Amino acid sequence: MRIPFTPVLIAAALCAPIHAATDTKLSALIVDGANNHDWAAATRAIRNILEGAGRFTIDVCTEPCKPDFARYNVVIDNFNSGFTPRSPRWPRATEDALSRYVRSGGGLVVYHAANNAFHDWAAFNDMVGLLWRDPSFGPGLGIGPRDKVFLIPKGAGLPPGHGPRHDFEIFVRDANNPITRGLPPHWLHPSEQLTHGQHGPARGLTVLTYAFSEISRQGEPMDWTHNYGNGRVYVTMLGHTWKDEPNPNLDDVNFQALLARGAEWAATGKVTLPPDLGWKPLFNGKNLDGWESRGEGVWSVLPGGILAGERAHPHPSSPFETPWPVDAKQYRSWLYRQSWLYTKKEFDEFDLHLEYWVAPGSNSGVSLRDRSRAHHAIGEPDSLRPDLAGFPATTPAHIGYEIQIIDGTGEKYPSGSIYTFQAAKTGAERRGEWNSMDILSRHGLITVRINGEVVAQHPGDPARSKTGPIGLQLHDQFTTILFRNIRIRELNRSGQHLTQRRS
Repeated sequence: MRIPFTPVLIAAALCAPIHAATDTKLSALIVDGANNHDWAAATRAIRNILEGAGRFTIDVCTEPCKPDFARYNVVIDNFNSGFTPRSPRWPRATEDALSRYVRSGGGLVVYHAANNAFHDWAAFNDMVGLLWRDPSFGPGLGIGPRDKVFLIPKGAGLPPGHGPRHDFEIFVRDANNPITRGLPPHWLHPSEQLTHGQHGPARGLTVLTYAFSEISRQGEPMDWTHNYGNGRVYVTMLGHTWKDEPNPNLDDVNFQALLARGAEWAATGKVTLPPDLGWKPLFNGKNLDGWESRGEGVWSVLPGGILAGERAHPHPSSPFETPWPVDAKQYRSWLYRQSWLYTKKEFDEFDLHLEYWVAPGSNSGVSLRDRSRAHHAIGEPDSLRPDLAGFPATTPAHIGYEIQIIDGTGEKYPSGSIYTFQAAKTGAERRGEWNSMDILSRHGLITVRINGEVVAQHPGDPARSKTGPIGLQLHDQFTTILFRNIRIRELNRSGQHLTQRRS
C-alpha cells in the first residue's frame, strides 16, 4: 500500500522562508504525518532545537504532501508508517526523489522510529544501514570492550525491541568525529527508550555513540553516520516521544547538540556549531553563586542539582517586618509579601531554559527585565537600597515582565502567561509533574513554551526596559517551588549567539 501525496501549502506562521544561498542559515525540511510515536511533539522538538541553534530555517511537510527535496540542504525524516512489508509506502516518485537527492549530495537525518518504516524500499535500507528489522533481514552491529564494533551475522542476535523508558549512560565512541567532538565522554541521558536488535545492510556505518543494554547485554548503537553516494546520512535512535507522557529526554542539551550538529554535518559535511549550542548554566547546581536572595525566602540546593524555594516566617529582627502577634491587615501583608531570587548579572536578549515543579496551591514565576529587583514587592525600606528607591512602588510584573508559574485550574493567567499581557494557552503543562519552560526574550517579542509547545507570545511594552536581571519568585507564604537545569543562551545585537562557532 502506498500513501498518496498531494501538494500542500505550509502555513507561513509555521515555516520560515527559504534563505538565499548567500545566507549563513541552512534550509531544512521535516517530513512527518505518521508514526507510532507522538510525531507532532517530536516535530516541535526538532524545530525548536534546530531553530534555536541559530543555524537553520525550517519547513514542515505533513503527509499527504509532495515534498520538493531539492530545495533543501537537509531533510529530517520523522515519518514511520510501520515496519512490515505490508506497511504503507510513499509514492514511487517520492521515494526515488529522496534517494536521488541523497546520492547527489543532499543530507538526510533519520529521527528515532523513522528507521522502522519502508521495509521493502531497498534504497532506504541502504541509506539508513541499521533498522527495525528481524535478524533474518540482515546483520547487526554491537559494541564490545574498548569501544570495538563487532558484526552480528544475519540470522543471529535478538529481534528489535526495547525496555521501558529509563535513564541510561550514553558513551561517545568516536570523540574525534566533528559531530561528537567536545561532548562529554559519557553522560546520563534521562527517560529514553534504549533500542536493541537493529538489523540491516550494516555497511559503511560510523558509530558515534552507544549505550549498554541490559536486555541484549552489549553496547547498542545510538547515533551513527553513513556516506551514501555523494550525500550524508545521520541517524539517531534517541528522541523518544509518547502520547501523554513527559519527555525530559528532549531537554538533554547533549542530545540536542547531537541532533543539531548531525543535521549540520548531513547538510554540509562540516560542523560549526559548538558542543553546548551556546547554552551556559545559569544555576550551577551546587550553590547560589551569581544569585542574590531578596525578601523572606529560603533557597536550598538539593541532591541532583535541584534548587528549592520556600518561604521563611518573619523574624522580629527583620528590618521591615513587625513582631508577632499582628493584626489582620498586617497578616495579609505578611501572607502576600513576595520573595525573589535574582541573578546578579543583567541580560539583554536571550533564550532561557528551566524545568520546574510547583507544589499544590503554590504560586511562582520568572521575572524578566525587573531592574527594581522587587524592591517594593518585598517591602524593603528605601534606606536599605537607595539605588532602587526611584522605581515605581509596585511588583516586578509591572516594571519588567513576569512569566507565570501557578498550580491550579481556572486561573486568569495560568502557567506560561506573560502576566497582565497575555494569558497562556492551557493543556501543555502537566500538573504535579516536572515541566520544562523555555522563554525567548527579544526586544520586540517574548515567547514562552511549556514542554516544547508555544503557549504565549507578546511584543511587550516598548516603554519598559529592554534589559535587566532574571528572577525566580516565591509569591506568598505557602509557596514551594523546585527548579533544575536552568541555562541561558545570550544573543548579541545582531541576533547571533554569544559563542564562537567551530570551523
